[in-house]
Amino acid sequence: MERSSGARRSSEDFSLIKKLAYGFLLLAVVNTFANLFFSELNLKKVLQLKLASDRLTQLIDAEEGKNIELRAIHSRIKRNPKFYKEKFVREYLLMFKKGERVVPLPKELWYR
Repeated sequence: MERSSGARRSSEDFSLIKKLAYGFLLLAVVNTFANLFFSELNLKKVLQLKLASDRLTQLIDAEEGKNIELRAIHSRIKRNPKFYKEKFVREYLLMFKKGERVVPLPKELWYR
């Protein structure tokens, strides 16, 4: 059954080619659905990773806000170190100068 170069293909050849093409298409669709639901990195895990990524982005934004606040405090301390050293000694270490009177405040008036 040799054909010459000018011979046309029969309808059987076209139907076989169509069947092969549809078969490969069906395999591609099945493979896609299998990967979406049953692979190691399935759709559920991708959604979980997206949620985790969003949560980490929120945490990073919060930490950047804290970092900005701490940088502002640091710059204030750098500009006036004597004032902040004295404030630290007085408030945190509860140390006072000689002859200085300390009046304790009720807890309601304490600041946080």
